[in-house]
Amino acid sequence: MSRDPRFVFSMDSHVVEPRGLWQEGLPPALRDRALRAERREGYLVMTADGQDLHRMQVGDGNSDNPRIGGTNPALRFQDMQRDGIDAELLFPNLGMMCYAIDDAELSFACMQVYNDWLMQQFGAHADTFVPCAVLPMRDAGQTLEEFQRVVGLGYRAVMLPTLPPLGLRYNTKDFDRVWAYAQQQNIPLAFHVASGLTPITERGPGAAIINYMRLGFATEELVTYMVAGGALDRHPGLTMVVIEAGASWMVALGERLDEVNEAHQYYIKPKLSRKPSEILYRQVKATFQFDRACLQTIPMTGHECLLWASDYPHMEGTFPRSRQVIDEVFGGAGLAPDIEADILGGTAARLYGMVPRRLADKLGA
Repeated sequence: MSRDPRFVFSMDSHVVEPRGLWQEGLPPALRDRALRAERREGYLVMTADGQDLHRMQVGDGNSDNPRIGGTNPALRFQDMQRDGIDAELLFPNLGMMCYAIDDAELSFACMQVYNDWLMQQFGAHADTFVPCAVLPMRDAGQTLEEFQRVVGLGYRAVMLPTLPPLGLRYNTKDFDRVWAYAQQQNIPLAFHVASGLTPITERGPGAAIINYMRLGFATEELVTYMVAGGALDRHPGLTMVVIEAGASWMVALGERLDEVNEAHQYYIKPKLSRKPSEILYRQVKATFQFDRACLQTIPMTGHECLLWASDYPHMEGTFPRSRQVIDEVFGGAGLAPDIEADILGGTAARLYGMVPRRLADKLGA
């Protein structure tokens, strides 16, 4: 258990859904088409509606440090204490594949089953966990209705896909009523990598790196659409959080957007009320794990757009040595203590209305 007094809020952590969640929770007519994961010839295959959505090679990355808190809050507290994590924003695991299901009815039904389960399982610990609901994005009216429903369940966080379904774009006004509701409720919109797109697009040399990098490129494209298309400018109280794409690209994107906005001002539509970089650094927040460079760009971006994350329980995450990673990343950065505290958890706590308290204090340990 960490004795480090710093409050750490992981802005990217995942649950592990129960094996039969969708088979048991969907309406009877949909259960044989339910989202599920199964092992086949050394792969974990994610499937729904008779289609394989994604597969992952079963590796050995977790055997030395088993994760026990995927489904059970009490067991999760044990892993969090071991890792030095005090609060978490919770994303789905298999549930991320809801966006990959072609059938709109089945996709939405799977989302609702997940949203109900997640709040039931983790909602009682609002001082530690911020469950993130999965919103559909095929029809703005349906998106808004589910948004309103999950807020009624107690949700303070929602997610949409990094890449929207075919035919929809983030640079139109189609979803302005959704953005307006998020602004009204003061609920940040989260966009996790690998949501809404196939994670595997390359199988040639270097594919493992290329595929992972493409996920980050999609995030930069998403942010560009939201800034240049005017959605954030029209809703200055709206905050979006982009998850697991690093953060040092923020300054390069801000510089490029300003350059183009000035050089091509006669062609720019819509005309933005502020410089693109001002919109970006004020209304977009990016999470990172190992990205030291983003700390060096704070004089240009400010620090409020930077949020630390562990990516528990995934193999590429920082468990069980998150405090060690934090020391390695932040050590030598020369940040003022209050700025470091904000990036590690203070800013996240304010985003979700949480009092920043160490987990050990909350548990009385």
